[in-house]
Amino acid sequence: MTTRLPMPDLAPRTSSSLLPGRPFAPGRDGLIRGHTPRFTDIRPLRLEDFLSGAPRRRDAFARALVEQLSERGFFYLERPAALLSRHELEGSFERYEATYQHALLAHPYLHALMPAESVFQTGYNATWFPESTVVRQAIEAFMAKPATWNAFRRRLVPEPVRELLGASEEAYLACHEVGSVLLEALEWGYGLRAGGLTRLFRRRTEGAVRFVKYHAPSVARRRREVVAHASEPHADKSFFTFNLGESRPGLVWLDRGVPRLLPNDAGHWLITSGQFSEGLTRELDAPVRAFRHTVVNDGERVVVLGFVTPEGDLHDLPLDQWPAPTRMGGPRG
Repeated sequence: MTTRLPMPDLAPRTSSSLLPGRPFAPGRDGLIRGHTPRFTDIRPLRLEDFLSGAPRRRDAFARALVEQLSERGFFYLERPAALLSRHELEGSFERYEATYQHALLAHPYLHALMPAESVFQTGYNATWFPESTVVRQAIEAFMAKPATWNAFRRRLVPEPVRELLGASEEAYLACHEVGSVLLEALEWGYGLRAGGLTRLFRRRTEGAVRFVKYHAPSVARRRREVVAHASEPHADKSFFTFNLGESRPGLVWLDRGVPRLLPNDAGHWLITSGQFSEGLTRELDAPVRAFRHTVVNDGERVVVLGFVTPEGDLHDLPLDQWPAPTRMGGPRG
């Protein structure tokens, strides 16, 4: 029988200063009752087009990547099976998900060895997320970063935890390999000197992978009125966020007049931009638009995420002190 530790009644909420208002705002009780239309203009890019070496295909890929990131802040990518296979990383995300589910059977180990105060911090956390006085939702989350793997490699830990750490590191490496190619494509598309962006990511000391399980909302009253509830609008603190799999759609794009639910159920990867991609390209023509979004949960939902983040102390520097990539000329294409 699995031992479950009691969940706290409340968890701290982080407000966002990124948006002047909430275009996808719930009612006073925190509930969202309107239907959110699905985004349908899905044009997945093929990473092999850029890796093929053919100039026309490379140009077309880089042009489309810059265009979609500058106009939307996200794009869909066909699963890069060939690249992952070349690096012996194919199947990493399926293994990560399966290993996490297995490790939950060792729930006390995860909680004792890697406690996290919130679902947004490194380690394991189980909490109640209070979106309103009416709806509360239990969330289990596990986040691992390079420092996590370095710290635990020499420690004697239960085998399920050891397997989970190994699987999470493989998933991170897969995100980093794909992210490196995408960064090269952005350098090509923006006409930057080689290394203008990729040099900020070479050491693999930043970024993370995250597994989140949203349990079905608990409704205290007025059950028939409940449709969904949403998290605070925000943009991720990443350059790329890889939405690698989800059991049901829940990511809502907020940058247009009508919010759109972004599906991720056709075998593609949904890759979104963040605060770092917007900041590092701010002085270029067609800079990346940070992907501003919320998450809507109207039932149980499982999500696997990967974050590719630049090295160094950019977190602590004002925007005007961030490095500006050096240009070779105008944007290609």
